[in-house]
Amino acid sequence: LKPAGPGGPHLVRGRRRPSAQGPRQRRAAAGMDDARKLLDSLMGATRDVSLDEAKKTKGKNFTKDNVCKFFLLGFCPQYELANSKLATKRNLGDCTKVHSEAMKAEYEAHPDKAKYRTEYEKQFLPFLESQVREADAWVARERANVQKAAAGAIEKTTISTMPDSVRDQVAELTKDMNKMMASAEELAESGDIEGSKFKVELADEIKQKIKDIEDRHPSYTVNLREEWVCDVCGTRTEAVTEHNTTRFKAHFTGKVHLGYEKMRDWVKMIRNRQREGDGARRRRSRSRDRKDAGGVGAREADAERKRRRSRSREERRAASRDERRGERDRDRGEERRGDRDRDRGEDRSRRRG
Repeated sequence: LKPAGPGGPHLVRGRRRPSAQGPRQRRAAAGMDDARKLLDSLMGATRDVSLDEAKKTKGKNFTKDNVCKFFLLGFCPQYELANSKLATKRNLGDCTKVHSEAMKAEYEAHPDKAKYRTEYEKQFLPFLESQVREADAWVARERANVQKAAAGAIEKTTISTMPDSVRDQVAELTKDMNKMMASAEELAESGDIEGSKFKVELADEIKQKIKDIEDRHPSYTVNLREEWVCDVCGTRTEAVTEHNTTRFKAHFTGKVHLGYEKMRDWVKMIRNRQREGDGARRRRSRSRDRKDAGGVGAREADAERKRRRSRSREERRAASRDERRGERDRDRGEERRGDRDRDRGEDRSRRRG
């Protein structure tokens, strides 16, 4: 049979077969899917269930399999880097689960949040570590490629990734630190040793704060007229020159760099939390062991006291039995003496008679 028309149904061997979707239908289906995901993210995946069912699952909908647990923790790398330029180059994949603020609110309000967080972080850490390893492999590979092309580069320059506002903050902190050190010297010269030590401690705190800020915004030394590789995300880009300083700095605020920086930070955070949790469990275990050991000692002491009380009762019973036996013996002796006296009296009476 001939087809009914372009784009219409076809009849093949007496059966009706729908034609393939055209571009317009595919765009419409994609739009509906995006709308569904948006509603799920805003209202939750249970927005269409009955009222009774919603009441039964209220407060624990976030535990369902179709909800992204990494998003509940606060960071889903696949979701945040979905449209980045490296998403197709790296083995990041797509997250097809629901990223819902409503589910996140349920998770945050749940009384067992700490238990779920520990469970979800155990799942999250291996994924993050695999992404960090891949980024490190990209760094090594891209650096090797850059070194091959950098044979003629001679001139070098240093570029700071610190924004101007943060640089002003560091300058103010440095002034405060210098004032504290100067004050400490004056106090030491005047004999106030304790006051001088206190000022030095304050200066050290400011110095550590400055170091923390500088660690978050490192400086890089690069060769001019060559390419440069970021050691956080593995991106290879044009090295900084006098003409592209702004563009070079923009890399450090880009989605890819911030995403991989966040992954590395989360790996450290989860590992630290797991170490703290392991330490707390070990301390609780030692405490239970001590309590158990103390309990064993207490039980032995109680058993010994019971044994002493039992021996004492047995001794008192034995003494009582001995006393009763002695009384019976005395009674029987007195009875026998009385019988003998009667017998003698009767014998005397018969002899007189």
